[in-house]
Amino acid sequence: MVSVKRDYKSSVFCMLWEDKEKLLSLYNATNGTHYTNPDDLSMNTLRNAIYMGMKNDVSFIFEMSLNLYEHQSTVNPNMPLRDLFYVAQVLQGMVKDENLYGTTLVMVPTPKFVVFYNGTARQPERQTLRLSDSFIKKHAPVNLELVVEIININSGNNEELMRNCKLLREYVLYIEKVRYFACNMPIEQ
Repeated sequence: MVSVKRDYKSSVFCMLWEDKEKLLSLYNATNGTHYTNPDDLSMNTLRNAIYMGMKNDVSFIFEMSLNLYEHQSTVNPNMPLRDLFYVAQVLQGMVKDENLYGTTLVMVPTPKFVVFYNGTARQPERQTLRLSDSFIKKHAPVNLELVVEIININSGNNEELMRNCKLLREYVLYIEKVRYFACNMPIEQ
């Protein structure tokens, strides 16, 4: 009997971007850049870290920016809170040998949070989620904010992104084929 992973979409997504060259193509397509040296990427993805069994999909430093890329096949308004936990864990590991009680400012890369959405619920091409949306008490100024960009990668959305990243387009086509065949036969087949 064939065992099918329930989270196959996320597993394939993570597997595709483990390769730095492929990840650089996604970075370039997402940011409208044309970098060519994948060795400038430094991977720091959390893989089942001890703290809360936490893991994220893809995390890397490039051009002094800490990029956290997540895949979602369900609408999840809690991504800013989840990303807060992820970035805290990653930054904690990065500064573990620094003197946080000293008089010298400890510098960290600028974080950027992106979610690639490919669920079946209709969603806009792009949207922004904010951590402050989940605060019980609303007041200004907001003393802590985290902004997550949601990019809908379902077919027909963000066509320029798909043109600029062939592997992302192929991933989208793969998910479409699985959905099509899953409607006509058991997923194991």
